Amino acid sequence: MERRTITLLITVISVALLGLVLIQAKWVRETLALRDAQFNESIDNALLAVSDRLERAEAREQLRHLPGGGSQQIGNAPAWGDTLAGNAVPGDRLMDDLLRGLFTAGMLRNIHDRIDPRLLDSLISEELRLRHIPYAYRYGVFGTGGEVVLTGPGDASDTAAVLASRHRTRLFRNDWLLDQPDAPSWWLHLDVPAGPVVLLRSLWPMVATTAILLLLIALVFSYTLRTLFRQKRLSAIKNDLVNNLTHELKTPISTISLACEALNDPGIPRDPGQVAMLTGMIRDENKRLAMLVENVLLSAMTEEGGMRLRLTDVDMHALLAEVVRNSALQLEKRGGSIAMQPDAELAHVRGDRTYLTSIFYNLIDNAVKYCTVPPVVRITTRSDAQHLVVEVRDNGIGIPRGEQRKIFDRLYRIPTGNVHNVKGFGLGLSYVKSVVERHGGNIRVESSTGGADQQTGSRFIITLPFEHGEEDPTAAVRR
Repeated sequence: MERRTITLLITVISVALLGLVLIQAKWVRETLALRDAQFNESIDNALLAVSDRLERAEAREQLRHLPGGGSQQIGNAPAWGDTLAGNAVPGDRLMDDLLRGLFTAGMLRNIHDRIDPRLLDSLISEELRLRHIPYAYRYGVFGTGGEVVLTGPGDASDTAAVLASRHRTRLFRNDWLLDQPDAPSWWLHLDVPAGPVVLLRSLWPMVATTAILLLLIALVFSYTLRTLFRQKRLSAIKNDLVNNLTHELKTPISTISLACEALNDPGIPRDPGQVAMLTGMIRDENKRLAMLVENVLLSAMTEEGGMRLRLTDVDMHALLAEVVRNSALQLEKRGGSIAMQPDAELAHVRGDRTYLTSIFYNLIDNAVKYCTVPPVVRITTRSDAQHLVVEVRDNGIGIPRGEQRKIFDRLYRIPTGNVHNVKGFGLGLSYVKSVVERHGGNIRVESSTGGADQQTGSRFIITLPFEHGEEDPTAAVRR
């Protein structure tokens, strides 16, 4: 996939994801505003209902105390008995005057006498419950100038908050004296402190679900991008592998072909020394081809989980001494050297001797290949109660810090452009890591690069666990 296509894909998906986030945020905000409006409206309706019921309760109380047929006048209304006896006032006007006198008598009472705190509290509680607002509340009755008549549940310090509440309604709205300029008015205020918190809590499941879904989309998007870039990188690595493989195979094939032609050319003298040189060349190049094929097969076997370890008791000091002895000639041809410093007090582990041997040959081979001066390799061991640590140090060109985490990846080689001065396919260290991990251990590298004349080198540190137990050479296979 081209870089332009990938960039366009990332941009489109990012814009779509951002759009979803903005839409969801707008939807949550509008839903919260709608529920807040509904909540406030329910409280205001509850206050109106409380005011009406309180006024009707006062009217019923006045009617209950009305004389049965006496001549007492109530306010400016005619006496009940006189009016009926003389039929001086029509029926509708009689009732109007009667009620006017009744309510006028109520208006003239002290406000503390007109409001029963227990009744008011009961009415507020019931109206809020009917509207599904079963939360803690505070209320108060205040005059026009803010003077306190009474307050509901809560501390005296809450009075200011109740007075400042947006939820209020006028009490005794049908008082006729309200039309007078100096007529007093009384206001019922209600404060529900938990209102905003309750609203947010009611939206929490929706907000949490939305956030989880958006997070899942973002994670899938990130995983897709990561997979896409990984596949792109693997594609580049495989292309590099094909180029390296072609380059690596051309040399031994050409050498073998030239040697065969020389042996078959009657014009070339066939003295024993010449024949031995040509056959030796064919043998060496054939071994090289076999090693290349073996590396590819070992890597494929490791990747597919086909590695079978036959566990035995392995003396790592003896194993490393053998590796050092067999590798000495290779380094001496380059003017270098190899040495071992066995400092570990415990050096026996359970493992597969063949595979353990091969990983150290791989590390030594890399140390020789990636060195521009006579190679010097030092192998040291140390141990504690749980682990054996083997350190392979070289004086090579070093590994850039940014590449150190990638060198153990299969098929990965440090980019060198089109220069193929170091042969290989990027399989060796991946194989080494697989073998070490199959033995329950781990491997890490410490390295730095210097200038053209500075050989800093690398340190490969392998940690293998001790597995004390029976030393049965036919131990079970570890898969």
